[in-house]
Amino acid sequence: MAEIFGILNITTDSFSDGGKFLNPDDAIEQGNKLLQEGADWLDVSGQSSNIDAALVSEEEEWKRVEPVIRHFVPKGVRISLDSFRPAVQKKGIEAGVRCINDITGFTYEGDRSFLKSAIQKHPELKLIIMHSHNRNIAKHKSDLTPEKVVRKIQAFFRDRRSDLLAMEIPESALHYDPGMGFFLSENPMVSFRVLQELEILKLEFPQLMVGVSRKSFLGNVLGDLPIPDREFATLACEIHLLLYKVPFIRTHNVLKLRQAEKVWNLCQEME
Repeated sequence: MAEIFGILNITTDSFSDGGKFLNPDDAIEQGNKLLQEGADWLDVSGQSSNIDAALVSEEEEWKRVEPVIRHFVPKGVRISLDSFRPAVQKKGIEAGVRCINDITGFTYEGDRSFLKSAIQKHPELKLIIMHSHNRNIAKHKSDLTPEKVVRKIQAFFRDRRSDLLAMEIPESALHYDPGMGFFLSENPMVSFRVLQELEILKLEFPQLMVGVSRKSFLGNVLGDLPIPDREFATLACEIHLLLYKVPFIRTHNVLKLRQAEKVWNLCQEME
């Protein structure tokens, strides 16, 4: 059974839900909803990864996520912090975050020496290395093609793994996200090739995290489907992830995935 990360964007410009949860009370209410629906983790972000989003200050990013972290951590809720800035990551860990989800694969500028001591103090801490085709936050143009995308992702993961191991981060702490949609390419078939070749990635990087929820590549292949209408396409992709036994799935709509997972498992029980 996959561990599900419920997406909680506390931003103005996230592509799917920007502006909805800026108020701390609204964010906490949404967090409770995701947990009630069956989320194992809350994946909290104060800086949008939308390719057209503006960067907010580190102070503003932390100001957005801190009330949610402070509310849920004492209740035993597992919090993942979606942030690529070392200073914000460090504050999150000190506040009780036990997973850092970095969309740059820990390549963004800044001092990350704190990670070694953080892991020593909190051996359960997870670090999610997301593939970044330009070793930074996403850009519009990508040279990735369906034919070479998986090899490029493998090379990136190997490079980042080597660097983090050199910092004395244990390999058991490292998890890997291939990135989907615009994180890979404006060509939707690049994302679909990754989904087709998940088994190849899992052979070397079994601790995979994949997020396909409401992504652009799903809308593009269905005639520029608007974001609110991508739930069925998202679920089809997420069932594919369940079939490939991807251990971590990141999604906006936890309830639909939990329901689909339960029904799918019941359908398979006689086999």
